Amino acid sequence: MEKLTHNKSTYKNFSNKVMKLLFFFSIISVCIYLGFWQIERGNQKITIYNEYKKNLSKDPVILKQLNNKFSKFTKVRVFGEFILDKQLLLDNRIFNRKAGYEVLTPYKVGDKMVLVNRGWVENRFESVIPDISIKKPNNYIDGYIFYQKSLLQLDKDTYREKWPKIIQNIEFDRISTMLNSKLEPYVVVMNEDQDNTYIINRKFKKNKELKHFMYAGQWFLFSIVAFTFMIILLRKNRTNNGKKE
Repeated sequence: MEKLTHNKSTYKNFSNKVMKLLFFFSIISVCIYLGFWQIERGNQKITIYNEYKKNLSKDPVILKQLNNKFSKFTKVRVFGEFILDKQLLLDNRIFNRKAGYEVLTPYKVGDKMVLVNRGWVENRFESVIPDISIKKPNNYIDGYIFYQKSLLQLDKDTYREKWPKIIQNIEFDRISTMLNSKLEPYVVVMNEDQDNTYIINRKFKKNKELKHFMYAGQWFLFSIVAFTFMIILLRKNRTNNGKKE
């Protein structure tokens, strides 16, 4: 009977030990995986930023007609005209911790259109639409090609009837239907210091990858802490088992 009880106790201790090992091993594995994932994300940001700087250092491509074969961040000078009465305000855009809009104005080039990001304006009063009228229409704009990623949203945008329309996401097909014109699947971000621009919130900034490397360090630190706790608990169990014997 004592032998049976001893075997049950031994089996229970062994099971507890295995469960603890599996628990800590899972935590350590997840932390290490997330650490390397953050490093990969940081390296991606470095590659993107280098491509961004390289392309913007080149001479602009002169465009008198549009196509959808541009690489991202291609520097361009586009000849056309703004569509003054059908503008869009991309909502929930933060600049210097202030909420506002990014102003998107259709720009007609031949028989096609492209959305031009004219910059950020503050949303001081939710019930009041800021004045985004174009004061000096020019026959060309300078900027670069930017492929806008879709943001996560739970519900489909419900646009107000009047222009400018406030949007949560850039849905190119839907906007193309509203404009009744072929719309290119990218945005032209205007350069600073041009007529009709606002605050240009740069899409990519130097050292933006550092936060990913910091997050990676935190995940690796968590894995070390979990490993340390695992060793302490295993030693404690071994000490307690030795005392019982």
